[in-house]
Amino acid sequence: MGLTLGGNNSSFKSMRYLNDAKSKMDKSLLKISSGKRILTAADDSGGLSVAMKLQNQINTTKAAQDRVENSKSFVEMQDTAVSSIADIVQEMISVKDNYELKVDSNGANSAEAMAYANEFRDLQVQLGSMTAEKFNGVSLFSSHDSESKTIYTSSSGSSGASVTLDNLDIHAGLSAGSDFTKNLGKALTSGSATVDGVTYQSLDASDTEAISVSNINEADLDSVFNQISALRAETGGDLSTLGFASDYLSNMSVNMESAHGRIMDVDLAEESSNFAKYSMQYEAAAAAVAQANVAMGAVLDLLLGSINRK
Repeated sequence: MGLTLGGNNSSFKSMRYLNDAKSKMDKSLLKISSGKRILTAADDSGGLSVAMKLQNQINTTKAAQDRVENSKSFVEMQDTAVSSIADIVQEMISVKDNYELKVDSNGANSAEAMAYANEFRDLQVQLGSMTAEKFNGVSLFSSHDSESKTIYTSSSGSSGASVTLDNLDIHAGLSAGSDFTKNLGKALTSGSATVDGVTYQSLDASDTEAISVSNINEADLDSVFNQISALRAETGGDLSTLGFASDYLSNMSVNMESAHGRIMDVDLAEESSNFAKYSMQYEAAAAAVAQANVAMGAVLDLLLGSINRK
């Protein structure tokens, strides 16, 4: 067999094994460092395709969950406001009772009766400020009965499930009197202002919508309290519905994250074992290359020695 001085078959094979082991070792190290089993489409084209679809669904599900959580925050603010309004109306009922007691015993112009009348007026002003409250620039209580908000609660957007938050017409809820032309909440300390189509004005003698403690009866106040209680029940129902939707989306997101992880995440124990194996193969191939080069050097030394002796 002819001798090739530029290399030999054993050296070339050892180099090929060395390069192959180095490539596998580097790839295994990348998987360990990245935590991903699939680094390129060539690793698992089908698995990567499924993982990409799952990731898109995870993103849309999280977006839907954010919408629901934001809506929950809005309804929670509504519920808090309605609860406070109910407390104020209940206090107004108590003030009305005390006012009538003082009128019966001391007269309408007595200091005690006037104190309760002023308190009733202050409570109206407080109601007026609360009905104009906003959350993130959005009015908590719309003045239009037809307004409602649709919250999409699935990753399918408008083609999927949704929750409709009906308008809370707080102004109708605070209406009193048989003709419902007077409103407990349309009051300011002075002047007038229009917020979302509702006019708030000072409580003076010319105010046709003002309800003083003397021109409203307790039955009307009870009616207002019942209307506010109904609105509170409505906010509670909305919160319950949104809570179930939020729980469902949260569970779906967790399940899809798990499914995505089973496809994409690397098994660290297995890959660490592979890395150790490839490292041993690399070291063995490197030793083989070194040994092949040593053997070639010995042959060259013998040839040169024989030439020199001549």
